[in-house]
Amino acid sequence: MKTYKVGLIGFGFIGKVHAQAYHSIPFGYAKPPVQAQVTAVLRNNPDQDQELLRSLAIPLCTDNEQLFWEQDFDILDVCSPNSSHFSYCWKGIAKKIACYCEKPLTNQIEDARKLAEFSKESKIPTHTAFCYRFRPAIGLAKDILAAGYLGEIHHFQGKFFHSSYLDPNRPISWRLQEAVAGGGALTDLGIHFLDLVRYLLGDCEWLQCQTRTFIKSRPKPANTQLYEEVLVDDWALCTMQLKNGGIGSLEVSRVAGGAGDMTAIEIFGSRGSLKIDFNQPERIQLWDASKNQWIVCGTLPDGIQPVFYDPTIWPAGKRSLGAFMDAHSATILSFLNCLENNTPLTADFETAFRSQQMLHTAYRSAAEGGRKIILQE
Repeated sequence: MKTYKVGLIGFGFIGKVHAQAYHSIPFGYAKPPVQAQVTAVLRNNPDQDQELLRSLAIPLCTDNEQLFWEQDFDILDVCSPNSSHFSYCWKGIAKKIACYCEKPLTNQIEDARKLAEFSKESKIPTHTAFCYRFRPAIGLAKDILAAGYLGEIHHFQGKFFHSSYLDPNRPISWRLQEAVAGGGALTDLGIHFLDLVRYLLGDCEWLQCQTRTFIKSRPKPANTQLYEEVLVDDWALCTMQLKNGGIGSLEVSRVAGGAGDMTAIEIFGSRGSLKIDFNQPERIQLWDASKNQWIVCGTLPDGIQPVFYDPTIWPAGKRSLGAFMDAHSATILSFLNCLENNTPLTADFETAFRSQQMLHTAYRSAAEGGRKIILQE
């Protein structure tokens, strides 16, 4: 069994999540087909988190880019702030290293296009951390939709509500700085839904969007007497129509008090409907018009063969580390399996670029007063 060596860029919250996902594969799966080990970390403050780094047996943590790139690793995993994704991924592809990148792929749509084209031309495997895709509930929904079980899709809606930025005294950070993050709630959370729309329902024909920033300034971390203007969105509402005629909406917020982590998708068709509550990652609710009843599905209905549904990449039962961590583990294991078996990658940089086109169009619409914009190929 091969153990893939990983070079990890960024070791903040999400970098630690990725590191834990790689190292927990032997604990999360009874017979994992592959394993991985983070062997080098590039970060701004290499002296931090020394106990954690030792516990993970990571031999190198440095802020020296030259030293980092001199290391021998099979996978480059980019968890740095969004504005730096492009340069790191470009260098990784140029060095013929398989690349795994946090979302969004880049801040600028043209940079995302360039990365997608460069990775395709170079034939380098790439993957994006669209971790909602790899929950079993999404695999169930994908197969059910592909089989035509719901009939013609009439409409759909998604909501991603967090309350993590509701406190106005939460200090400014890179996720609240437009030049670094590229956007706010829509970039951070909404990109997942935009990706799922394409994955589950097909390409978008037009889109319109409104955004709001409710907390317009926040204290600087080092001095609570000094404040910095916030230019990214706290809330966004998108309406979109698919090329197949289905119409739907996405509402996303990072200031939804009391919501905790309220994330759900509902899809309504001519012969049935389905609901996905992401706090229940292994099942969906399915309504069959012929029976006029809702049922809870943890497996596919009779007569539908699994094509996209793969419960083997999801940690089972007592091996679970919680839905959030399991989703990242499943996404990373899917990537490793594709590398090991030389099979197509379902969330590569081309896919990330297509989803980012929707994100870019949404922000264009918001900047132009919510104007309806037709997506260009």
